[in-house]
Amino acid sequence: MKKNFKLTVEEVLSRKHFQNAKVVAGKKGLRGYVSWVHIMEVTEIGHLLNGNELVLSTGVGWREKQSSLSFLKQLIDRNAAGLCVEVGLYISEFPVHMIELADKHNFPLIVFEKPVRYIDITQDINTLFMETQYKMLLNLESVSNQLNHLLLSTDGFKRILRLLHQYLNVQVAYNPVEGDLEFYPPINKAKEQRLLHLVHSAEPYSVINSASRSASKPIKALGHKFADLIIISEQDLTEFDSLVLDRAATALSQDQLRLLYVEEKRKYQENHWVLKWMNGEHSLQDIEDHLLAVDPNLKPNGCTVCICEINFEQEEPDLTYYSMIFRTIFEQHGYFSLVSYDRNHLMFSLVNKRKKEDWKRRLIQALDQIGQTDLLKKQAASKTSFGIGKLFSLDKLHVSFDMAKETLQVQKKTKAFKKYFYDDLYVYRLISHLNRQNHLQEYVEDYLGPIIEFDQRKNSQMLETLKVFLEVSGSKKDAADRLYIVRQTLYHRIEKLKELLGDDFMESEKRIAIELAVYAYTYLYGQKEEVIQIP
Repeated sequence: MKKNFKLTVEEVLSRKHFQNAKVVAGKKGLRGYVSWVHIMEVTEIGHLLNGNELVLSTGVGWREKQSSLSFLKQLIDRNAAGLCVEVGLYISEFPVHMIELADKHNFPLIVFEKPVRYIDITQDINTLFMETQYKMLLNLESVSNQLNHLLLSTDGFKRILRLLHQYLNVQVAYNPVEGDLEFYPPINKAKEQRLLHLVHSAEPYSVINSASRSASKPIKALGHKFADLIIISEQDLTEFDSLVLDRAATALSQDQLRLLYVEEKRKYQENHWVLKWMNGEHSLQDIEDHLLAVDPNLKPNGCTVCICEINFEQEEPDLTYYSMIFRTIFEQHGYFSLVSYDRNHLMFSLVNKRKKEDWKRRLIQALDQIGQTDLLKKQAASKTSFGIGKLFSLDKLHVSFDMAKETLQVQKKTKAFKKYFYDDLYVYRLISHLNRQNHLQEYVEDYLGPIIEFDQRKNSQMLETLKVFLEVSGSKKDAADRLYIVRQTLYHRIEKLKELLGDDFMESEKRIAIELAVYAYTYLYGQKEEVIQIP
């Protein structure tokens, strides 16, 4: 069923305008393909050709042996299909040195022994090219429709491979990223060994004119490569072969995406079980049995929780699609994930499959990759936040879940806080605890009350001055630079701070308490310029 939509030099010579043409050299090259017919009289032509052109010339520029050899050599170097010359007008016959060079490179030299109109030749052959291209597009449309139809079947994968094999009359190989190489149709071991080197050397088929007998296209879905689709032919592959291979690879990618989506929908049904796990309602044995049933090859090395909160400005889309992309990326970085949904939250139970020492580094890489996806770059979301707990044993996932929630809460409260991990909350862990005990407001009032009251009465910036002064560890120069004020103004503010907080406000123990109060104020009210009045 294989169709060849390229014309050979031999086929062109069968046209009516070549009835009086004679091949004088390079007969072994007559099966070479012709992409276009081109009239050319200039002698410097290397940059004017793309390859596989059949060149028509009168030989008007071949006054010397060197110029004719140079002209022919340029045609050969640019992979032209052949050279046709009308004898009698400017040359009586092809020079011997041209015939010898053409025979050496199997480059067809053709002479017209009677006058012929080149304009008629180019019109005839180039029209034939366009008709051939149109037929190729029709056939490509036909195979595309067949592939789309196969996608609706229950066994679309094998049927697509069968169609590719039958339509192009090629050996098909499917080489998954994870799994064993498969040949379709199946072949014996001896033939398999002969073809393996072609499989491993198959390159993405993008150069139409390359004389290659093997080509590959990647099977991708959600930015992740799942396999290579490879074809191996007993003859040189054509542009049509490449286009059909590309359509088949696209169909298999769509089939892979469908399988991923179906699988994701199934996992969505596990939402209830995962929520119970996150809430500590499963025993260790129940957890291990469930994970074994889901993936018999899974060897857990700790687990953690990652919560993703997506705040949409417009109507909320299907979170299943987000989950598919995130899970794929987590998998690439060594995490098996089970997901639970809650309104605009995706809650991932991440089971670590690799060593514990670099679990945080791998998660950071995964989140960075998620942030670079087109989905998060283009979606109409005002903010996407992540909170991650600590790594625990399987039966302690609920502890990590609470930590992830607390991390997100701190990010919401402080607004400027951008840490993903509970381990990185530092002082905010203590502040969050104080807030749960309802002591945080009182603590802030005890240590910052005089400053907040003063700023409110005077519309001043003493709290901001204190915050910056503490951040630069008491450096007057750095504080003045950060506040964009002169040193003398800073000195006046420091004296006022001493008056409000005491001369010892920068001494170790008191300073720590005041710094904690500043962080607590940020936690309670966020990063705001205006002063918040404490009742």
